[in-house]
Amino acid sequence: MKKRYEVIIYAVVIGCMFIGGLLGVYLVGKEEGNFSFDLLIPITVGIVGGFIIFLLISKWRQKRNGKMPDVDERTLLLMKKYFSIALYVVLLGGGALLLILFAMGVETIETGMLIVYMMVVYFLIGIGVFVTKLI
Repeated sequence: MKKRYEVIIYAVVIGCMFIGGLLGVYLVGKEEGNFSFDLLIPITVGIVGGFIIFLLISKWRQKRNGKMPDVDERTLLLMKKYFSIALYVVLLGGGALLLILFAMGVETIETGMLIVYMMVVYFLIGIGVFVTKLI
């Protein structure tokens, strides 16, 4: 049963990468005015090559580590605590930032700055997840 779900997950991820690549080719072609699918082969080779490299590395790790689980109860507890703390920091930090901007008289916020803010938040949370998992 586990192998079946693993294959389904791999198929969905590869399908999403392929659709994203096609969407990127379409958007780039639409911007430049010359729409062609010449980048379809490099996208496919990149997806398949990356997937093969991922499988080889995971098989190598499995041989090296044996049946040792990647995550145990302590790791899950640490990650749960980290995510709850990160949630409150993001909520309180975002609320404080909005109150400060309101007090300064800012009535409109550029979407570009919101994207940058969210990118920094996601980046910091991602780094925290890796650090929490290593502890």
